Amino acid sequence: MDIKDISLHELRKMNDCEGLVLQGCGGDLSEWVDGINDMLTESGILQNGSKFEKAYSFKNGDLTCLLFPFENVQLDVGKLAIWRLQTRNDFGSTWLSDYAENSLGGYIQDKSETEDFGMEMM
Repeated sequence: MDIKDISLHELRKMNDCEGLVLQGCGGDLSEWVDGINDMLTESGILQNGSKFEKAYSFKNGDLTCLLFPFENVQLDVGKLAIWRLQTRNDFGSTWLSDYAENSLGGYIQDKSETEDFGMEMM
């Protein structure tokens, strides 16, 4: 299992990915990942022995948050959507796209293409 620390700026550039965000994760983050994997397996959400092998940790204000990206994991999205709604009050569960839009002001685009274009025009 790999938990990578990322900045809010890096998070806002992840517009090509979707995932589950949990807010207010205290203590040992690896225990959170293990616990969420166990909960989602028992609920029939993670399927065919699939687990979240990668998670991202980030801070927003005083909250430590975890992002579980949906890449390389087999899951029942319908059951996960219901689980997310049921755990909203306990875990602050939300989708990455909703979190980026509602808590961070939206995604940011890589401006290097625009800057390169501007340089060519001069």
